[in-house]
Amino acid sequence: MKRPISLIILLFTGINIIAQNQLAVDGYISQLGSSQFYRESSNATWDYVWHNRINMAWYPSDKFTLKLQFRNQFLWGQTMKNTPGYANLFSADKGMIDMNWNWFNGNNTLLNTQIDRLYGEYNKGNLELTLGRQRINWGRSLVWNPNDIFNAYSYYDFDYAEKPGSDALRAVYYTGTASSVELVTKVDSTHNITIAALTKFNKWGYDIQFLGGYVNGEDFILGTGWEGNINQFSLRGEISYYHPKKSFADTSGVWLGTIGTDISVNNSLTIQAEFLYNDKQTVSNLNQLIAAPANSKSLSISQFNLFANVNYVITPIISAYMAGMYYTDQKGFFLMPGFDLSLSNNLYFSIIYQYFNVKMPLSDRLALNMAFARLKWNF
Repeated sequence: MKRPISLIILLFTGINIIAQNQLAVDGYISQLGSSQFYRESSNATWDYVWHNRINMAWYPSDKFTLKLQFRNQFLWGQTMKNTPGYANLFSADKGMIDMNWNWFNGNNTLLNTQIDRLYGEYNKGNLELTLGRQRINWGRSLVWNPNDIFNAYSYYDFDYAEKPGSDALRAVYYTGTASSVELVTKVDSTHNITIAALTKFNKWGYDIQFLGGYVNGEDFILGTGWEGNINQFSLRGEISYYHPKKSFADTSGVWLGTIGTDISVNNSLTIQAEFLYNDKQTVSNLNQLIAAPANSKSLSISQFNLFANVNYVITPIISAYMAGMYYTDQKGFFLMPGFDLSLSNNLYFSIIYQYFNVKMPLSDRLALNMAFARLKWNF
C-alpha cells in the first residue's frame, strides 16, 4: 500500500505540467521546539518537529474537484527515545486505507508522511457527492464536539489545525440557502462502519441540526446542535446520546452535552466560555486526555468540565491569550497561555505553554508542564 500512495503524490504533483491553470497549491512549513517535565524542570525532555503541509486541488471541470492534502513531519528528540514502539504508534492509521507511513526511524529520529485528505467531489445542482478521505465536521461547539462523530480531535493539539479525515462517502442535498440533508458512510481500519444522517435548517435566527445513526459498529446515536446569537453574544451547543448495540434493551447509554458562548469587544478582546457534561467519561489517564480521543464520547476525564479563554490583540501584529479548563471530578485544571507575533504577511512566531494539574485514576496527582516555540511560514 505504501508504494501506490507514494505514486499518487508524484502523479498529483505532475498534474501541473498538464493543467497549470486548473491546479491550486498552498501549505506551510513550521518548526516546533518543545520541552515537557513533571514538577521538576531538571527532568525535562526536549523534542523538535519540522512540519511541512501541502494542499493540492485540481479542477478538471466546473462539476468535479480532486483534492490531496498531506503533511511530512521530521521528529527528533527524547520522547521518541524513551517511548517503546513510538514509531509504530505514530504511523498507525485509523482509516480503511493505510495512508500514514514512516520513511525511516532511528533511536531518536523519525520521518513520517500522512495523507489526511484524498477525495473527489462532484457537484450538480443541489447535489454534492464526496468520496475518499475527507474532513466531515458536524460539530457546532468550539472546544468539545459530541456531534462530531466522524473526526474526534483533541483541543490540546494546537499544531494540527486541519484535524483528521475519514474514509467515507458523503452525499449532501441542499434544500435551501441554509438547509440541507446529509448522509455519510464511513469505514475505519478495523472495518467498522459508521452510517449517519443529518438535517440542517434555520429557525428563529438559529442554525439548528438533528442527526442519527450507527457509530463505529457499536453505538446508536441521536443528537442535536445549534448556533446563533443573543445580542452581542454567540450561543452554540450540542447534545448527543450514545446507546450500545449490545445492550440495546437496558439503560447503559452515554449522554454528552455542551453549551458555549463568546463575545468580541472592539475587535481586540475576545472572551469565550464553554461547558461539557459527560455522564460516563471513559478517559482514564493523562496521555489519553491529551491525545486525539478514540471517539466523540471519549472527550473528558470528568463528568463536568469548564472552559474559558481570553484573547487580546495588543497591536496589529501581536496578540496574547490565556485558556483554561477545570475538571470537577479531579479538582484538576489545565492552563494554556500563548503569544503570537506576525513577523510578515506569511511568517509567524508563537510561544505556547500548557500546564495540567489532575488526579487520574490509580495514580498520584500529576503536574505536567509543556512548553512550545513555533516558527511558521505559509505559502
